[in-house]
Amino acid sequence: MFDSNLLTAEFVAQAQQFGLNKEELINFCTKLNRIPSHEELAVCGALWSEHCSYKSSRVHLKRFHTEEPWVIQGPGENAGVIAINKNYGIAFKMESHNHPSYLEPYQGAATGVGGILRDVFCMGAYPIASLNCLRFGEGTWNAKLIRDTVRGIGDYGNSVGVPTVTGDISFHNKYSKNILVNAFNAGLIHKDKIFKGILSEETTSKVTNIEKIKIKQNINADLQNILFPESENVLIYFGSATGRDGVHGATMSSSEFSSTGNTLKPTVQVGDPFAEKVLLEATLSLIEKKLTIGLQDMGAAGLTSSSVEMAGRSGCGVAIDLNKVPQRASNMQAWEILLSESQERMLCAVKPENVSAVLSELEKFNITYAEIGKVNATGLFTCIFDNTIVTATPVPILVDETPKYNWPIQRKEEYLQEKKIIKNEATENIWQQKNDTDKLSLSLSLKNSDIHNDILSDIQLENLIERYPNLIPKLFAHPMNANRSPVFHNYCSTVQGNSVAACGSLQTASAGVVRLPEYAQELNSNGKLSTTGIAIAGGCEERWVELDPFHGSALTALKIARKLVASGAVPLAMTDCLNFGSPKSPDVMRQFSDAIDGINLIAKEMHIPIVSGNVSLNNQTEGIPIPPTPMLGMVGRVDDVNKVPLDRLPIRYFDKTKEKSIKLYHISLSNSLENSSYLASQTAWIFGGENSDCPKINISSEKNIWNFILKTIQLKSPKISRPIGHGGMLGSLISLALNSNCLIDLEKALWKKSSKELFSEGNMGFILGFKEEENFESIFNSSIHTDIVVTKIAELKPIGSNISMPIYDHDLVYSDFSSSLKKYFDTLSCAEKETK
Repeated sequence: MFDSNLLTAEFVAQAQQFGLNKEELINFCTKLNRIPSHEELAVCGALWSEHCSYKSSRVHLKRFHTEEPWVIQGPGENAGVIAINKNYGIAFKMESHNHPSYLEPYQGAATGVGGILRDVFCMGAYPIASLNCLRFGEGTWNAKLIRDTVRGIGDYGNSVGVPTVTGDISFHNKYSKNILVNAFNAGLIHKDKIFKGILSEETTSKVTNIEKIKIKQNINADLQNILFPESENVLIYFGSATGRDGVHGATMSSSEFSSTGNTLKPTVQVGDPFAEKVLLEATLSLIEKKLTIGLQDMGAAGLTSSSVEMAGRSGCGVAIDLNKVPQRASNMQAWEILLSESQERMLCAVKPENVSAVLSELEKFNITYAEIGKVNATGLFTCIFDNTIVTATPVPILVDETPKYNWPIQRKEEYLQEKKIIKNEATENIWQQKNDTDKLSLSLSLKNSDIHNDILSDIQLENLIERYPNLIPKLFAHPMNANRSPVFHNYCSTVQGNSVAACGSLQTASAGVVRLPEYAQELNSNGKLSTTGIAIAGGCEERWVELDPFHGSALTALKIARKLVASGAVPLAMTDCLNFGSPKSPDVMRQFSDAIDGINLIAKEMHIPIVSGNVSLNNQTEGIPIPPTPMLGMVGRVDDVNKVPLDRLPIRYFDKTKEKSIKLYHISLSNSLENSSYLASQTAWIFGGENSDCPKINISSEKNIWNFILKTIQLKSPKISRPIGHGGMLGSLISLALNSNCLIDLEKALWKKSSKELFSEGNMGFILGFKEEENFESIFNSSIHTDIVVTKIAELKPIGSNISMPIYDHDLVYSDFSSSLKKYFDTLSCAEKETK
């Protein structure tokens, strides 16, 4: 039995530097029954970190619904995989890179993209589509963060050659000191060629010779044979050389920020997208030629996590000679080599008879490689440095026996009462902003209690606009409503040539839509190749989650699914990226637990399982947490990409077609208003400075309207299809018109409606647009569509058309709408300023 009195104060302090508290250190020593080496402290600190071990979330994550007939690979691997047709699947995952992106926005965001790409292609999938979900706060630093993170994402993804086809960006003052950068990628994979992170094809629990291996022991011939047996599989490292960048990265990503956050900058990784592209091609070549047994990218905790996780899945031991690891920094210590998170690196397990072929294949790509270790039967994670054993840790201690915390959770009734009303605490006034480059500041405040109270009083729209003629111009110049094109234009959305509808391109839909390449298409009943594709979308309604974590998270899942449905896709599966504050706070754990249950409700009821994901806790600075943000990414199947409707008209649509107008219809449920809320809307947040009254959920009605929309797209081919989102029906109509750069002519009945109803959000339905007046009788099914209501609400018309009652001055609003975010991308980045 280990005596904890043997631990000196100096040793405890050393452990704390690696993220281990005293209780965890004693736990580790007890399992080892000895004092660990410095290197073992480093390894344990990284693998027992929140980022790697999920020690505070595992107890809740196991409740997720993860299985449906089309799920090929669920949680537990580098990415989840679902079937998209008979022969092919889609591998996908979402991950966070929040802390690094706040410290070094360009490199932090860029390497976040690189990491998620490796998670996908090390499964054997070729990356075909990316998206990102970003959250920013206010102030001068956030004005720089938005530009540099977006530029980092764009530069990396564009250089590797993977299209970014959609995204989600929003703002909240509580992200000011802890932004969120969540990256998603989907890859195409043959169902018979899925690769896993293993070291051996035969899992074994047999352990031998463990008693002969001791810390600080020099390697002799006997130990050499035990640790590096000639008959066992070889570990081959390939990719970029190892440096000191990213050391402590996993530990840093598991901690909250303090006012001294700049001291963590060396823990941020540096990326090279061109090295990533070579690594991608080399990896897929090895898989295609069946030369390796297993693959794992070196992500969080680098070489340590990749080798230990593979050994854990395989039930074996592994030995690594750290001196053989390619290094680009001089005099690296053993623990630095183990924890380095240098980018673009891969570890593979190879049968001895295939080593020569693997090395020959890597030579073709002019890529750095080295044989660094062996699989063995010791059950230990053994590392050698300068011919001395520096780690000899049982693998289960590092993967299966990590701490599991079940932190106290605030009572639900108490939480909901405390969060009955949440306040918008934005501090700066957007309308007093100067365009001075050095003083450019991201501002979110636009409170106006008069407007808010008048909307609450059920004032008719025509009276509201007459009383506040600047309401629409101000609302659509606010960052939360402004044109996203300045962001999306940093991304190449059409590389690979299969993008059907993508952000920043001529055609956009409510979701990003990508056509499967010809080789992955199947023959249809007519003997022709199918035109199948996938739709992807992501995001979160964090204000609703804060109000009511269960319903807010369920609504988040529904809202993203509606984007897929509006694009003609059937939602199939999702991945999560759960961004929360400290798990030690009972209110945060209430948010976390209820968020999982809310997402799970939709996963089960709508048959959209969670197949992969990521948890990012301790997103807080000086004790102040971010809003609870369970970000979701979702994938759906599009049967015919030629029928995908757009969410706005293409540029100069009316000039090219000579059409007079597009007729817009509201497709809603008879109980839409009952399940929606103005008080929870973005408009109430902006003008009223607060939110309350989270919208409700009606699963059966949701299924009915999805069915109706999908059937309408199939039979009627609408030009426009979009779910009603931020800003309610009115906000969605104006956003549609502004993004199409055309006029909106509202039906007279809308002018007489309550503005409160028109700005309400939640379950407000969809907007469909057609060239001609449309009859929906053929769509209705009396048995399932009894609660569907179809109403003509407006027309889109060319600039210069006669509008009897214009709701705003188009030229004025369009100018501010287009330039509101653009100014942040017209300024110099921090890095550029420092070099001038």
